[in-house]
Amino acid sequence: MSILGESNSHHEFEALCLGLARRRITSNLLPATGPVSGGGDQGRDAESHWSNIPRELPGTSLFASLASTQRVVMACTIQSTDIPGKIRKDLASICGQGTPVDRVIYFTVTAVPTRKRHDLIDEAARTHQVDLEIWDAAALALHLGDYDLFHLAVQYLHLPSDLAPPRPDGAGELPDWYAEARRRWQANNEPARTLGDLVDLRGPLRHATFHDEARADLPEWIGYARALLAAAAGEHTALRARYEIVVATLRGLGDMHPTDQLARDFFDTVTADDTLTDPGILEDAVVLLGYAFGALIRRLTALTAHDLCGWQRLLADKIDRLLDADPPANAMAHLLAMRARLALHTDMTADLESVPEDLPTVAEVTASVFEAVEAGEPIPALQTGPPLTDLDTAMNTLLRLGHHLDNAPLFPIEHTADLFDYLAPVLVDHPLYREVRDLLDQATDRVTGQTARGERAQSRGHALIKSGRIPQALQEIHEAKANWLRGDTLQGGLVMLLLCARLYSELGLSIAAKQYALAAATAAKSAPNPELSRFVPRGIIHAAQYDRQAGNWISATRLFCIGLMAQTDYCDEPYNDERYPYVWEMMADQALTLHVAGAVRPGFVPLLREITASVGIDTLIDELLAPTADVPTATEEAYAEEADTHGVGRPFSDAGPTRRYAWNALGVDWEITCPNDRLSVLAAERYTAALQVFLGELAVGDPLFLPGRLSVEIRADATLPHDQPAVCEQSTDRDTNRWRLRLPTAASANLETEPSRLLTALVKVVLSQSLLSDEAFMHLVEQALASGLWHKFFVGRPYDELADFLRADDYQTMAALADPAVGAGTPRGQAKSAALPARTGSGPGYEHETALDTVRNRYAVMLPIVRYTLPRLAADPGFRRIATQLRQEGWRDWHLLTAIANAVGNHRAQQQGLRPSPGVSPDHRARILAAMQAPERPDDPAVPAEAFTEHALRSHLSVAAVSTARGLGLVVRPGPLDSQALLSVLGERYGYWTDDIEHTDPFGWPAAQDDTI
Repeated sequence: MSILGESNSHHEFEALCLGLARRRITSNLLPATGPVSGGGDQGRDAESHWSNIPRELPGTSLFASLASTQRVVMACTIQSTDIPGKIRKDLASICGQGTPVDRVIYFTVTAVPTRKRHDLIDEAARTHQVDLEIWDAAALALHLGDYDLFHLAVQYLHLPSDLAPPRPDGAGELPDWYAEARRRWQANNEPARTLGDLVDLRGPLRHATFHDEARADLPEWIGYARALLAAAAGEHTALRARYEIVVATLRGLGDMHPTDQLARDFFDTVTADDTLTDPGILEDAVVLLGYAFGALIRRLTALTAHDLCGWQRLLADKIDRLLDADPPANAMAHLLAMRARLALHTDMTADLESVPEDLPTVAEVTASVFEAVEAGEPIPALQTGPPLTDLDTAMNTLLRLGHHLDNAPLFPIEHTADLFDYLAPVLVDHPLYREVRDLLDQATDRVTGQTARGERAQSRGHALIKSGRIPQALQEIHEAKANWLRGDTLQGGLVMLLLCARLYSELGLSIAAKQYALAAATAAKSAPNPELSRFVPRGIIHAAQYDRQAGNWISATRLFCIGLMAQTDYCDEPYNDERYPYVWEMMADQALTLHVAGAVRPGFVPLLREITASVGIDTLIDELLAPTADVPTATEEAYAEEADTHGVGRPFSDAGPTRRYAWNALGVDWEITCPNDRLSVLAAERYTAALQVFLGELAVGDPLFLPGRLSVEIRADATLPHDQPAVCEQSTDRDTNRWRLRLPTAASANLETEPSRLLTALVKVVLSQSLLSDEAFMHLVEQALASGLWHKFFVGRPYDELADFLRADDYQTMAALADPAVGAGTPRGQAKSAALPARTGSGPGYEHETALDTVRNRYAVMLPIVRYTLPRLAADPGFRRIATQLRQEGWRDWHLLTAIANAVGNHRAQQQGLRPSPGVSPDHRARILAAMQAPERPDDPAVPAEAFTEHALRSHLSVAAVSTARGLGLVVRPGPLDSQALLSVLGERYGYWTDDIEHTDPFGWPAAQDDTI
């Protein structure tokens, strides 16, 4: 300990002494950096708060046995000389100002002889009328060797942890997570102040409150909570901290007196502030009111029935006002449940003198509940019939809640149902009892069944992920999400939302991934349980990663910084890389963003630096960039090609007047463009997210897309009513299937009708790229709807609400960046390996034997049409070279015959003046067909050799491929047609290049070895 004095480590010594004093001297000490420090510490390093526990409940707990009813002050010094003079000086300061003191505990790192110690104690009693107790180095060392205090020696004296004494016999086992949390909090020198810190503290605090083996730690946890309350970053955090301290003190220590003022502050704030509508805080208020009445009838609080009834009335009025405002469905359910529970509180105006003397203690009630839970049995029902505040209001409110539950999937029904069961003896005679009971039972049965289904779906999903079947895994995870995204299993639902987002990202569907990550953050933000708040930053930062994956590098930077602000608010140790790896993954991506900007778009760097500076991460990013300072930068063409290769958006696709979203899925290059303004971007991303979700659904079927490029230009149109479908126009382009869409500026508030309008716009565009018939394609859509497509499109809230995190002028700033798009002069390349490739194997409707019959028929039909042309071609060396080359490329003889027959038939029809043209009559078309298919006669004019060039043959086969596709039941829709893409589908899915039969060579040449089957 002398090292502390040599290194001038007063703060460390003070913290060590405070930790020891709370365990060995008086448990109700607060550091002077807390509430008592407003006017300076006055020589007091710590001061006790008032506690009457030792008088009221002597010996009930470690805290009670150590708590002091006196005013106790702790002081300490690391001075090594003239310790008596230092003690006299500090005593004069302590006792000469501030609150009167009964007792002073003085710690010193220097040994104080016994005689000198006794002299100082006598002098303090005579001069200042206080009890003085001196702890010197020897006394400290003796106690720091104890099991429960050794952590102080490790933390502040830097002793090796392997010197720790063994845990005493009979002390009970502590869970690993609890021991780790205790170690983390004991080692933390930073003041806790955020909601995230409180959430981290709440778990071990409650464990110590309700479990005997950890009860000895409770004073320490309450001390951390009080310190957090003193430094709380906001009113919400302070309110929740007050609640936790009151509950821990009452439930864990058996008395509420030390926290009466905290409870009063809590209720006064919640009932008076109309802006406090957080369902979690209102829930805490309802619960704490019940605890307070339990403390009142056991005489464990100085709060009066008048106090509690007043707060109950104000709280009920506030909830009634919130219900009258017609809140969203899940909020409505929470409010109804809270209103019912207020009405089910015991009538606080009852005569307290009539309360039985043999009421079970708080500890006994807690023990009976825990025994029931651990045994898997119902909580013991109330056996007596105390009067309730307002039974009729309670039952009518529960009835309203029961009928509303179908509309509120995120509401946790279990707690309300448990309370109803507990109060059954009091409620059973009410006329609404049966109806309410049945509605609650139906809801709990539904949740139980859905939970089990969710567990099975999750298990299947993980198995499919391990086997690489991502689209199929996504179906199962969606099923788990749908069954778990409700109040009683909300945490599981949030995990499934984030897993859905990850799977969409792995499939290259980044905007769908962004939607699901933001949905997780939004659901967590509105959850009443503050422990779920850690999902808020996690969802936002993952959404930033997916936004960046889509190429929105500037938008992603802004979203990342918003996520970091949430990370600081909701998570303790917010930059801990082991606990929050997603923060550092995105931090590395952000560093790369700045690196690439500096290389290819230096004009973007000031904007990016301005954004990152808003959350103070510039230094961290510079540290990450430092190793790359001497690394040569790539060209923008290289960055564009790398993005294309990995199937992600090109860097800074959100810069300039037009945004682009590009990805490859199911054999098609998809592109969405829109003006770079707020309304158009939200509309475009709303459509893009739905399109990507839709493609993920189609991937488990077989949409049979024609390979190629489909581009959609989207504009937000404020004049379009929300109940009108999108305006869709297709345009002709030689190599791209182009569409123009005008969408409403925001999704309809009616979530029941909006999906159908969005799906109409999706089907119209996507169907144009499919070779399936309308009927077959719509069958896939019906299958997707049956598997829950609606709830996959809309996750909690419409996309426009989830993603509306930028201001209009943020979009204007990005649109004003006039540099060309990165890689604008580089044609978009193919991904190295598409994350969501086109289906392989036999196509819909293909049967090998039927295909061979079709080939056999082709030989039978084609040979008569060209029977006199073939010998002439066989004798032509030029044609023979062409035919040999085509055979080497994979052409079968029936391909050659088809192309030759088309050339001969076209020549014959033209000779007869029969030319196809748009709008000709069916009779005219029939005459053309008859002329083309007529058997060749000896006197027919010879077709000139230039009709059989390589180019001509390829063109004729391409034209014939359309007829082949139609013969297979496929549909080639109007618009640009890439004949090579069609031939590739026919070859890969319908045996077009492999199916053949044994036949005689029609040209009389030796056939290649693989020419027949």
